[in-house]
Amino acid sequence: MQITDIEYVLGNKKESLEDLGKINPDWIIDKLKDKTGIHSRHVLDVNENEKSLVISATKKLISRVQTDDIDGIIHVSQSPFSRLPTSACLIQDILGLPKKMMAFDLIQGCSGFVYGLSAASSMIYQQGLKRVIVICADTYTNYIDKQDRTNRPIFSDGAAAALIENKGDGSIGPFAFFTDGSGGDLLALEENEGKEKLFMDGQKVFKFSLREVPKVFNDLLDKADLEKSDIDLFIFHQASAVILRQLKFKLEIPDDKWFQNIKNIGNTVSATIPIAIKQSIDRGLYKPNMKIMLIGFGVGLSIAGCIIRS
Repeated sequence: MQITDIEYVLGNKKESLEDLGKINPDWIIDKLKDKTGIHSRHVLDVNENEKSLVISATKKLISRVQTDDIDGIIHVSQSPFSRLPTSACLIQDILGLPKKMMAFDLIQGCSGFVYGLSAASSMIYQQGLKRVIVICADTYTNYIDKQDRTNRPIFSDGAAAALIENKGDGSIGPFAFFTDGSGGDLLALEENEGKEKLFMDGQKVFKFSLREVPKVFNDLLDKADLEKSDIDLFIFHQASAVILRQLKFKLEIPDDKWFQNIKNIGNTVSATIPIAIKQSIDRGLYKPNMKIMLIGFGVGLSIAGCIIRS
């Protein structure tokens, strides 16, 4: 079993920190660039939404696939274009995919892609499915004002679609999870003047990540009966430069095994890991016969990790 193909799209409007600086002249742009590691991001343009991103990314993917063999859709999002009915059911119809399939939504954020992989691989193992598409998409900027210095410089809008197939010599798993709902209010939607707005206590989310991600990291290695040196590539949720720098340092991960792409993409929440996988494949970093560690962490508070043998 393996991830055989990935496609992604980003919001069509590019927004740089300099653009935000013109609106907020008191912001120190160089300091924000150093802290976030993000210089520009892609946000929704006029007439774009979560639905358009999802359909665009998935169309790109299935253009290379025999769609009659697709028997599952898992749509991962905290900003789905439809809650009732689930977006996954509508995606099946919009794209003309087979009706003889399972389709459901998974409401999860930064750890969402790994959760989607867990669900897809379990159903392939247990239910005999052959091809499952895991679609991750979030449009957080709908909830963030341009004057929000904590969140606006970080979050982007994007969607990624990954094809999971029961073929080849690779494997997906084991998995390791961690959940602390007591910290759910540290990154959440709040009502503000009749609108939903994103709130994040960045410092506390940072401390959570630095404290708990290494535990999941070690748990995952133990479950896989591997040493850190056995891992060929580490792809973590692309949260911000300050978190990624500290995790890389604390876990002593060498430069040549570490992937980071947030400079001109930003934090696309559930889509960061599949986008990073696609880019690492395109750059020749993600190759056959490798062991890759994925870890998503953040909103929930939630952490999910897995080992992929490509």
